[in-house]
Amino acid sequence: MGVGAASMGLVGCGDDDDDTTSPTSAPSGSTPGATTAAGGSPTAAATAAAAAKQKGGIARFTSANNTYDTFDADRTRFGPMGTLLGLTNNGVVQWSDYAKSIIAPYFAESMEQPDPTTYTFKVRKGLTWHNKPPVNGRAANAKDIVAHIDRNRVGKLKDGTEDPNFYRKADFAIVSKAEAVDDMTVKVTMSKPWPYFLNTLAGTWTKVQAPEAVDKFETDYAKFTGDQIIGTGGFTLPEFKSEGSLSFRRFDKASTIHDGGPYWDGVDFVPLFTDQAAQQAAFEQKQIDAFAPTQKAVLDDLKKRLEGKVYEKATFGTNPVSGTYYGGAAPWQDQRLIGAINRVMDRRGLVQQLNQGRGVMAGYTPPGWDPYAIPEKELATFPGYLEDRNKDYTEAKAMWAAGGGDKLGEILLDIPDIYEGANSGVSALITNQLKSILGNEFKVKIEPYATITAKIVAQKYGNGTNNTWFGWVNPPADPDPSVGMINSFNSKNPGYKQWEVKMANMDAITDKLALEFDSKKRIDLCREAGRELLNNSGGGIMSLYLQLTNTLYWNYMHIGEATQFVTAQNWARDMWFDQKDPTWSGRPS
Repeated sequence: MGVGAASMGLVGCGDDDDDTTSPTSAPSGSTPGATTAAGGSPTAAATAAAAAKQKGGIARFTSANNTYDTFDADRTRFGPMGTLLGLTNNGVVQWSDYAKSIIAPYFAESMEQPDPTTYTFKVRKGLTWHNKPPVNGRAANAKDIVAHIDRNRVGKLKDGTEDPNFYRKADFAIVSKAEAVDDMTVKVTMSKPWPYFLNTLAGTWTKVQAPEAVDKFETDYAKFTGDQIIGTGGFTLPEFKSEGSLSFRRFDKASTIHDGGPYWDGVDFVPLFTDQAAQQAAFEQKQIDAFAPTQKAVLDDLKKRLEGKVYEKATFGTNPVSGTYYGGAAPWQDQRLIGAINRVMDRRGLVQQLNQGRGVMAGYTPPGWDPYAIPEKELATFPGYLEDRNKDYTEAKAMWAAGGGDKLGEILLDIPDIYEGANSGVSALITNQLKSILGNEFKVKIEPYATITAKIVAQKYGNGTNNTWFGWVNPPADPDPSVGMINSFNSKNPGYKQWEVKMANMDAITDKLALEFDSKKRIDLCREAGRELLNNSGGGIMSLYLQLTNTLYWNYMHIGEATQFVTAQNWARDMWFDQKDPTWSGRPS
C-alpha cells in the first residue's frame, strides 16, 4: 500500500487487473507528465541525502490480519499481497515515483523500444534470488522474465488447466512472443502497438517469480508458508503466520537497486487491524511506528498530546468501498432491482457516520485518480449520489415495486470480516437503511475476503441468488484507470464475465480506449466510461465512497512518497530511522 497509511493494505475484488499508465517512451502520447527511466538505477545516482540515511532498526506496522488469497504472484489480487510482494520481489519495471509518473527498470537494468511493437530488456547485473530452496540464491537471468511473461500470457497451471485466477492474462494477451536472446537479454514482440505494456509490467502484483519455485509450490501456494516467497527484492520473508504476523529481513544483495538500501534491518507486521484501541496503545508505546486513527477525536487528541513528537500525512485511502453483483441473470439482471439498491445507498451518510466526514463519494474511478475521475459536482447528478436523498428514495421504491422486489423475500448481504471489524456496526447501518426504504429483510453474513472473492469469480452474487456484498475493493492500481475499464467492462474480455451487465455504449468506448495513445483523449474516454457505469448501477461494481486517511508517524521515522498507491517496492530505498532524533529514545528494540 502507499505510505500514507499505517497498515499492510486492504483488499478487494472490484478490479482484476493492474490498471496502467502509458509512459512517454510509447510511440506517441503519454499520461500527463509521465516519464520512464530507460536504464540504470530506479533513481538517479545516490545523492548526499541518500548517503546520510542511517541503517538499522526493525520497522513495525499493523497487518491486515488474515487477508490473503494465494502466495502465487500471478494469481493474487489481494491488497496485502501487493505490499508483501513489493518488499520481496521485483517487477521487470516498477513505479519509482508516482508524483513524477516515473516507471523504471528494477529486475531489468535497462529497456529499449526499437519499434512500436518490440521491447528489449537487459537483466540487472548482479541481481540474485533469495537464498531459499529450490532457487538457492542463483543469479537472475533472461529466462526468468520469459517464464514470467509466458505464464501470465497463457494463464494455465503446469498441468495445463486454465485458471480464471490468472488475473493479468488479458493484459498480457497483446504479447505474441517473449524470447531470451541471450542469458541477460529478453525480446518481447507484441501483436500490435499498445499504450499500456510497460505499465502492465509495473503493476502492483506483476512481480517476477523464479520458474523452479513456481514449479515446486504451484499446488501449495494457498498453504501460505514463508519458504514459498522467493524473490530478488529488498527483503526476505523468513516468518509468516496466517493470522497476520509477518517478519521481513534485509536482503543486502538488493542494494544495487535501492541506492544503498535497504536501510532497515527488517519490517514486522502484527495483526491489530480491527482493534483500534490496541493499535493506539502500541503506537503510543512505540511498539508500532505509525497509526491511522479511524476516529477524528482520537486523531486530534494524539496530535495535541504528542505535539512536536509526531507528524501527520493525509492521503486518500487505498481502497474504496463498493459492492459487486452479477448482472447476467436474475435477479440483478433487472436494473430496476439493483438500481433501487444503488439509489438507497446513502454515500454521504456513510462517510459522515463511519469516518466523521473524512471521505468523499466515489465512482469506479475514485477522486484521488484525477483527472480521470468524474468531478464531485457532476457525480452528484447521478442516481444514488443526489443531494436530494428523498428523490433517490422515491425512485428506489418505485423501481423496486416495478421489478417485483417485494416478492424476492430475504436478501443476503455479505460483509467482509475486517471491514466490519474496523467499522463496527457498518453492517447494521447498511441493512437498516435498505430495509427502511425497500421493505424486505436484509440478512448479514460476515465472511472472509477469500470467500467473497471465490463467490465473485463463480458469479454467486446474483445468478439466481438474492445475494450481494459491500466492503473495500481494489481501486485502479495506477494513476490511469484505462486498462481497468477495458478489462472489467468490455464484453470481449474475461474480466467482464464476473459482472456481465449489458451497457449500450461501453464496448465502443473501451474499444477506443484500448488503442488510444493520446493521454488527453484517454481522460475524456475514461470519464465517458465512468458516466456509462453510473447510469447502469456501476456495471457490476456499485461504488460508494473513498475515505481519507490521516496517518501519524513518530518523528524518527523517515518515509518515502505518501500516496494511495502501493509503494512497498521503494521502501528499501526510501524508508529509514533517524536514530539521533530525540523521539527514538524509549523505542523498544
